[in-house]
Amino acid sequence: MVPRAVARAALAACSVLVAMPSVGHAEDTPLSLTLSQNLRRDSNLLRSTNARSDTVSTTAVQGNFNKAYGRQVYSASARFARVRYDEFNRLDNDAKDLRLGVTSQFASNWQTSLNANSTTSLVAPQDNPLNNRALRNIRNVRGVNGSIQYGNGGTWAVQGTFDNNRISFSEDVFQFQNSQQNSQGLRLIYNATDLLNFGFGPRWVRTRYPNNSTIGEAKDKNLDFTVNWRVTGLSSLNALLSARESEQGLTGSRRINTVTGSLGWGYTPRGRISYGLNLTRATNADRFQDVQALSLFGNSLRSVQNVALDTITTSLNLSASAAITGKISTGLSYGFTRFEQNSARDRSTTNVAVVDQLLGNNASSSSSSSSLQSLSWSTNYAAYRWLGVNCALQFYKQSADVSRPRYDGHSVDCGANFTIDP
Repeated sequence: MVPRAVARAALAACSVLVAMPSVGHAEDTPLSLTLSQNLRRDSNLLRSTNARSDTVSTTAVQGNFNKAYGRQVYSASARFARVRYDEFNRLDNDAKDLRLGVTSQFASNWQTSLNANSTTSLVAPQDNPLNNRALRNIRNVRGVNGSIQYGNGGTWAVQGTFDNNRISFSEDVFQFQNSQQNSQGLRLIYNATDLLNFGFGPRWVRTRYPNNSTIGEAKDKNLDFTVNWRVTGLSSLNALLSARESEQGLTGSRRINTVTGSLGWGYTPRGRISYGLNLTRATNADRFQDVQALSLFGNSLRSVQNVALDTITTSLNLSASAAITGKISTGLSYGFTRFEQNSARDRSTTNVAVVDQLLGNNASSSSSSSSLQSLSWSTNYAAYRWLGVNCALQFYKQSADVSRPRYDGHSVDCGANFTIDP
């Protein structure tokens, strides 16, 4: 099945080459359209102890718009994907990702940004109940966020931020995780040089769980410290460190103190190889799992998977990529993620006991930790300006904890993309 999946992907790429006309190197425009086809053969699709393989086909179309007009920049993107499974066809779904954004500078020292997003996707099998990994559970994410800053190009600046997001699930067993979150932040920024700045300030996050009477809501008080350092052509460093105090429950009876944050570092020495490092530590108040990458207070962060209630997730990603030729590039990456419950919960509550039973968790204890490791190798070939072909091989291994089984496996991905960029 693995060779067949690779052959089907190669055939799709060849079909694009034959069927699509050549696109000239015309002047860049703010619009682009990308059509893509990807095939993935996974030896353990459901991420369970008893591995079962399957082939997943993803056909997608994506449009992008980016236009500067005066002191404003407008951006928009829309991606629609048709995901189909060979064996587990009950998981077939249609995913979408819509995003809008605008940034603006006004007066002499003011700048502002506003962004909105809407995402619909299938919950990953490893996030489903242990006794029902093949559950077709659709997650919907809606969000609006923005910032306003006074001080543009000077030594000091003050920045205010806000974020409102909503997450809902289609399956009843996951309704207890439906959430409504609001956050506000205030930051003082010191620009030491044109390439180095520091930020410091508070951020308040309030997360409500309308269908979870056990927790009800969580309030987080964060004290953030940021560093952004860029050395043109060589390296860049973005760091966020947050001292967090959380109150959970309608009466605020449960308090948790922890440290969260992120670190992103990229280094491109003279030569063909570039290196990258990303480290994140997150709780359920951090929405890193909803997008592949995001920007928080100007910091570019990698996504963290499986962030859930009462779990602290620490993720490390190391990568190296090389441009073999002007058209061929290859990369190697290693990922390590540790899941740990921040404290034990009182399981005498009926709602919690029912949730544990539905999710297949061990009701005797909630304190546990586990780790997920992955090793990936990928190669990209830009056959033409408008056509790209890529393949990737990944090995992964998860250790067991109270809510995650031990599993391992590998996957092979191959795909092609055709871009119309007149």
